[in-house]
Formats: sequence, C-alpha cells, structure tokens
Amino acid sequence: LGWLRFVFREPGEDMGHGWLVPLFSLYLLWRQRGRLLASVGRPSWTGVWAALPLLALVWLGERGDQPRVTQVAVYGLLWALPCAFLGRAFARVILFPVCFLVFTVPLGFLGFFTIRLRMLTALFSSVLLNGIGIPVARVGTGLHCLTGEGFALDVADPCSGLRSIFALSALTAGYAYLTQRALWRKWLLFVCALPLAVVGNMARIFTIALVARFFGQQAGTGFYHDYSGYLVFIVGTLLMMQAGAWIARI
Repeated sequence: LGWLRFVFREPGEDMGHGWLVPLFSLYLLWRQRGRLLASVGRPSWTGVWAALPLLALVWLGERGDQPRVTQVAVYGLLWALPCAFLGRAFARVILFPVCFLVFTVPLGFLGFFTIRLRMLTALFSSVLLNGIGIPVARVGTGLHCLTGEGFALDVADPCSGLRSIFALSALTAGYAYLTQRALWRKWLLFVCALPLAVVGNMARIFTIALVARFFGQQAGTGFYHDYSGYLVFIVGTLLMMQAGAWIARI
C-alpha cells in the first residue's frame, strides 16, 4: 500500500486516477451487499487451488522485489480466498469489483507506446488544422504554423494521451458494468475506451494550436495548456456515453 501511494503520487506513472479505483470497487460491493449475503455458500476447493499459485507469486514478487507481481497476486487472493471459504457463488459476485482493481497496477512499461501516440496525435492535428485553413507543417511530433505570427508546438510525452487512456479505460469499464446488461455489450463499450481517449487528446492538441494561432503561442502553451487536460475527459466522457447509448440499441 505504501508503494501504491508513492506510484499514485508520481507524475511519471500517469496513475492519478488510482485513488478512485478501490473506492469504486467498495461502492460496488456495498451496492450488492444483499446479493453478497444471499450468495454465501459452502467452501470451495476451486478457491483453495487458485490461492496456492497466487501465494507463490506473492513470495516470488517479494523475493524478487517486483511489486507489480505481488500486487496482482494479492488482488487474485482477494477473489480466491473468499471463494475458498464462502463458495463459488460469492466469488462470482465479487469478481468484477476485484478485477477492477487491476486499474491500480502501474503500466509504466508501456511507455514505448508514447512516441507512437505522439506521432499519431501530431499527424491528425496537422490534418485538421490544414483542413480548416491554418497552414501547418508537421516535423515529427512538432507542429509549425506557416502564417501570421506563427507558432511552434511539440506534442511532448505528457501530452501523448497515455494518461487519459489509463483513466478513461477505468471510467469506461465502470460505466459499462453499470449501464450495459449483456457481457458482450460491456466488452464492446470497454474496447471503445482506447479510440475515445485518443480522440479526446487530439481535440486538446487541436484546440491548443487554435489558441496559439489566434491569441499567441504564450496563451496556447501557458494557461490554456495547463487546464485543457480536462477537455480530454469531457470529450472522452461524452463520446463514451453516446457510444454506450448506441451499443444499448444494437
């Protein structure tokens, strides 16, 4: 838990949303408290056999100083031990709240996607800007305006959209679980989280370029840049809700 607190506070890990994940899992358990009490049954050997390799993973994670391995194993035990003592019906009820905790696992090892996301965001932003009549030249992840006072922007690592992908994936998973009935609908909406987060981040970079073009680079890369991150979640959340409505009508 001490390690998780450090990770959630570390900007480079992009895990600021992690504080809310266990709270949402607890909310789901409280919401289903009646069903939980009714599902308590006989102990199950399934949970026992599942717990044994997970205990081994806890030991390996501690011995090898691999906190992610320990973390995943502990989450597995949060399912396996209730299954062992309270039965499989009880374990089925707590399955999603436990699985949701996976969104607290730091995914810093996926950083190699950052450059690809930066290139993709810069490419689409330049296409949109040129499409509305603002001539922009793209050089790698840089955007250079060729008219007026001009501006020079670079889609840096913090603006790659990786943080919004992590956060919106967690949000979409919870929203899909609460609003969609069929399992395939839940998964379909969850899969939409990735493109929705990318679109939201593109909208942010596009508007930063617009502000820089009409109000100066200092305005675009200063105050507006610092607070435009909320735009990603606003756009992503609205698109997520609309996608959920469409999927529900399929």
